Amino acid sequence: MNIKETVIMCCKEVIEKSKGNIEVDMDTVISRDTGIDSLGIVNLVLELEDKFGVELDNYLADIRKCETVRDLAGVMTGVIEKE
Repeated sequence: MNIKETVIMCCKEVIEKSKGNIEVDMDTVISRDTGIDSLGIVNLVLELEDKFGVELDNYLADIRKCETVRDLAGVMTGVIEKE
């Protein structure tokens, strides 16, 4: 599974726990299209850390700026490349 697919999977898992089944793709606007709130974002960060085996503390500002799943996948690609 590549980075983009893993990010989509993590988003789906977090969203399904709180909002039910919502279609997620690379152009999904995280807050508007999914209704995910700040607690959901925290859970998403934890899920990403678990799936990728990385610490994201130093990237939280970048993650908060992400509007779409594509943006988030871009941040995660940068994180993985630096590790």
